[in-house]
Amino acid sequence: MYKSRPLSPSTASRLASYSSTAAVGALSLASSNAAIVYVNAGNTLLPDPIATDTFFGIYPADLNFDGVSDLRFAVRAGTSEFNPSRAVVIAANQVGSAVGVIGQTIDSYPYADRLAAGVLIDGSSGFLVLTQQAANPASMAFGQGYPNSQWAFAGSNSGYLGVRFNIGTAEHFAWMRLTVEPESSATPRAITVHEWAFEDAPGIGIETGAVPEPSALGLLALGSVGLSARRRRKLA
Repeated sequence: MYKSRPLSPSTASRLASYSSTAAVGALSLASSNAAIVYVNAGNTLLPDPIATDTFFGIYPADLNFDGVSDLRFAVRAGTSEFNPSRAVVIAANQVGSAVGVIGQTIDSYPYADRLAAGVLIDGSSGFLVLTQQAANPASMAFGQGYPNSQWAFAGSNSGYLGVRFNIGTAEHFAWMRLTVEPESSATPRAITVHEWAFEDAPGIGIETGAVPEPSALGLLALGSVGLSARRRRKLA
């Protein structure tokens, strides 16, 4: 069952600071040229707040800091046969919301791919479409480590999530570097968000792990929570 729980004051403060402070910095770098926007998420841990019940911890992600949630992560830490641990990606909690993540459907169940560095994310990628109305998830890890859950196993639980999301009505592409804790962890299926980046030009692809060049516009520190953003102008 998906049910949001109140976040701890420290987590809520950190995520709120990401959205509000970073919005100012990102917009101040606005340009008519396509550029990569990079965010250091400070290795933020997203755990299940109460691991003994059947509900999920729900965490929204606002990738471009416009005050609109683009997707959500859901974490459950249960280890029983009927309420297994899991980590999934779901759409934002608003009517009409849709987001795509690179993945595949196996036996009628959607799985989010764990990508390596250097994979191109663009319009030709195979996206799973997640919609708010159906609340359909893309599984990252599930139960006892279902073999089709690509983030499920210790030693193979870090990688890149490929994302397609909208800014207004325009389609953009992004990567997120994540780690999903194995079921044997002290925080089963907790997701650590390390960093992400997106192309601010609509329809322009981005490679997983791509960041702005250090010489371009430099690094802008945003707030006291370790969040930063930087952009690289595209060569003509």
